[in-house]
Amino acid sequence: MEATPKCLFLFIVIFTITFLILPKIRKLALKLRLTDAPCTRSSHTESTPTFGGIGFYLSYIFCLLLLYFLDKTQLSLTLLGSISILFLTGILDDIWNLSAKVKFLGQFLGVAILMFQPDFRILTLHGFLGITEIPLGYSIAGSMFFLLALINAFNLLDGIDGLTAITGIIVASFYTFMFYKLGLLYYMYISITTVATLLAFLRFNFSVKLKIFMGDTGSLSIGLVLGLLTLKLMSSGTSGTGMLQFDQRQLPLLLIAVLFVPILDTCRVMLIRLLKGVSMFKPDRNHVHHIIVDYGLSHWKASSLIGFINCTIALGMYVVILHCTPVQSTWILFLAFLISIVGLFAMNKNKTAILLKIKIKRRLLKMFAFTW
Repeated sequence: MEATPKCLFLFIVIFTITFLILPKIRKLALKLRLTDAPCTRSSHTESTPTFGGIGFYLSYIFCLLLLYFLDKTQLSLTLLGSISILFLTGILDDIWNLSAKVKFLGQFLGVAILMFQPDFRILTLHGFLGITEIPLGYSIAGSMFFLLALINAFNLLDGIDGLTAITGIIVASFYTFMFYKLGLLYYMYISITTVATLLAFLRFNFSVKLKIFMGDTGSLSIGLVLGLLTLKLMSSGTSGTGMLQFDQRQLPLLLIAVLFVPILDTCRVMLIRLLKGVSMFKPDRNHVHHIIVDYGLSHWKASSLIGFINCTIALGMYVVILHCTPVQSTWILFLAFLISIVGLFAMNKNKTAILLKIKIKRRLLKMFAFTW
């Protein structure tokens, strides 16, 4: 069976599994009263069943077991163990609301397992910033830091209906194409599984009568999978049976662009909390999706808009790296982040942001008066 029929078969099977099992998970969650009650930060107004991530986990189990029997590789078992730990951490957090330390410990253990496999570590930056081969210690530390950061980035992004799923679909779709070009079918199948699972989930996440949230069981698993796929791409730009058709030194820039929204949102929120002197884990309403929703957009429109921006940045960066030098591409990507940060600050209707805007305006007026 060629790659294309296999991809189509896998997509249909995974989509069907997720589509059929999510209503049953929802029914069980309602029966056990495992719902997410609205609070002051919530965008929903009614208690909603969570644990949609259980469907994700079952889809990944099917995919990885299938890959294991086809390839007899230990990669599938390692990945299955890591996802299982993240899944368990997420489901316990959804039920009992674990402390930040306990939740981070579960994430750390899940990520640590992956470090036994070179496939899940950053091995090289292909000459970006003058860095080629990375020593083992730095490779493990850097890879774990990146995975933990991206896992939490997707966890933070899960604030309105559809956003995490749409972002995950965009990222996994780009990765499917890149793995196909590299001839790395094993990882391409995992990317396709992610796309199919999230597409099926959107049907229920946007539903009124059959609504279900993915919960931490879903966001942690999706963050982990997309993180390890990113690491594999980072180390495989020049390997495999194929080749990506651009300067390999620019590969990190393209991957950053593909992950534009999660990176932007996490960096913004962490910086704001740092400047306010509050805990990095303290929830607030300074996320990108909160700013957009506060302008009256529905969850569907806000998620679609943010997803469109993420997709546009990724496609735009792909065109840029085909025609520009690494230095030029770096400045263009930096400018995209800067414009986004300034634009979001200008749009933010949060009380803290409004007070800061007034303070900045007064200082600018004083400087202008002093100059004149």
